[in-house]
Amino acid sequence: MEPSDILKILKDEGFDEAVVSTSSTRSIYIKIANSKVDSIVEKKNERGRLFVSKEKKVAFSNIERPDKQSIKLAILNLKQAINIAEPKPDYYGIAEGPFKYRSNFIFDKKISEISIEEASEIANQAISEFDVENIAGTLHLSSYTYSIATTKRVEASTMGTEARLSLRIFKNGFSMQDYIASRQLKEIDVSKIKNSISMLEYTNDTGKVKSGKYDIIYMRSPAGLLFSNVNDMACIDSVEMGSFLSNKLGDKIANRDLSIYDDGSIESGIDSSPFDEEGYPTQRTPIIKNGILKSYLHNYSTAKKYNTKSTGNAGLVNPSPNTMVLYHRKKKSLEKLISSIDKGIIVTNTWYTRFSNYLKGDFSTVPRDLAIYVEKGSPKFVIKNLGSSFGIGIRISDNILRMLEKTTSVVNDTTQSTSWDSDSYYYTPSVLVEEVNISTV
Repeated sequence: MEPSDILKILKDEGFDEAVVSTSSTRSIYIKIANSKVDSIVEKKNERGRLFVSKEKKVAFSNIERPDKQSIKLAILNLKQAINIAEPKPDYYGIAEGPFKYRSNFIFDKKISEISIEEASEIANQAISEFDVENIAGTLHLSSYTYSIATTKRVEASTMGTEARLSLRIFKNGFSMQDYIASRQLKEIDVSKIKNSISMLEYTNDTGKVKSGKYDIIYMRSPAGLLFSNVNDMACIDSVEMGSFLSNKLGDKIANRDLSIYDDGSIESGIDSSPFDEEGYPTQRTPIIKNGILKSYLHNYSTAKKYNTKSTGNAGLVNPSPNTMVLYHRKKKSLEKLISSIDKGIIVTNTWYTRFSNYLKGDFSTVPRDLAIYVEKGSPKFVIKNLGSSFGIGIRISDNILRMLEKTTSVVNDTTQSTSWDSDSYYYTPSVLVEEVNISTV
């Protein structure tokens, strides 16, 4: 059923407001192991979601298949949920349409029509590009249609595509992982991964480092994984609960050359859309501009509460971030950045980035795969791996606000990236963060 048809049913059920969304997705997932295609899975899904409010009470229901029987059951559950729910005094409704939307978001027909055989050929071609000991990874191709209708005169639809190649390369006893992601199949250019993997040639020596402070070059993926926490913690519900951005609007919290944006309107962005979950147009919102905290992220209801405008970040119950974009005015080549370091470490991948104190911004993370010790501007050795887990013998334990202040330069290599430890995409370059606290394990 179409969202507008479902909405007609909901209007007769006594709710004050309703939002109906449906999605149809086709995806091909290829697993690469031992330098060959290991498995291929093709999936087609149709899903729906209902959100309703009544007298400041809210409820929502996810539907695996939006047919009439499922809709009737979902409405029954919503009525029961609304009856027992407590009113939300600070709930102020959903956005009032209609709206005009941008229509230049990329949809790649090649991805939507690709066959399993053609997808497998792309994976095999990527494997053949490398003369290494072993390759593991994934190729994910998907296309979707997403539609929405609300009781506030919103009715809209959008389509999108996604191509993501993740490869872990094993050579000389070391490993390194990198990603390519785009809405367009032609952008899945393995040469981009080859450029990163070339760091495996920096040195064949291994060694250990002592606990202390080091200048860290975060490559794109771990940099995006770390700094996308800024967008998460800029959502007003996180600010209210207590985040490292709470009560800091207008304050200098980062290096003056650094800016971080939340952007749901990038035409090539995989997470981009013309509208958010209540139909409000997405936009580019400066969270940090030249080191100053400029904005929190809002949906319509939270914006009303704080007497401001929605930033296009619904989340119907709570705001949610779109795509993080990191910009820095000081750019260098990777080689020049390395040559500027007296004592440092190149970190190519991390896992389990966790905060011990969200209010202060204290966190820790463990580098994995390839991490290279740099001394007096020259790579000296690879920090030794611990067993077969590809974790290495160091832990980064620091404070994200301090790291924002100490991000003094970046590499001119911004691209859309992600991480195995994240469901989000981000546009970020590799970054240099000075005097990061490292402990050995």
